[in-house]
Amino acid sequence: MNSVRLLKNAYIGILLSMVVFAAFFTGCATQRSGLRNITAVSRYFDKDTNTVWNAIDQAVTGIPIEIKDMEKGFLRTQWIKGWSTQKSSGILTDGAWQERYRLFIQVTGEQDKTYVSLHTQIEEKAPGGSRAYRWNRTVSDGSIERDYLQRIENILGDQ
Repeated sequence: MNSVRLLKNAYIGILLSMVVFAAFFTGCATQRSGLRNITAVSRYFDKDTNTVWNAIDQAVTGIPIEIKDMEKGFLRTQWIKGWSTQKSSGILTDGAWQERYRLFIQVTGEQDKTYVSLHTQIEEKAPGGSRAYRWNRTVSDGSIERDYLQRIENILGDQ
């Protein structure tokens, strides 16, 4: 009788270890879509760092700056609030999700070129319920970063 119980426990142990192994090495079935492409949010410019900083200042005109350290090559804006164009609560409740983002811009001068890298931190908040009291971080699709990089490129191209 004990051998049957031992065999049954061994069988259950093997099944559990197979499930854990499969879950650990195959990962989750859901994947994040729209992960940003790093090459789309950074670029080298054939300008000196002061010229690029002037273009960045023009590109972020109207946005409050939290930190700007030209010696370290770093700029961070304050939160820019708006409404989500991607999410809503449906037809009946007609609730709009709030969205906010802030820019992180890294500027590095290398010989006769300047490297600019943009990163965005995005958060959203639901229109109602308990989720309406906290901001939840989301993954950027890169569109905001590309937009500001295009602004900088246009400003530098006009000079």
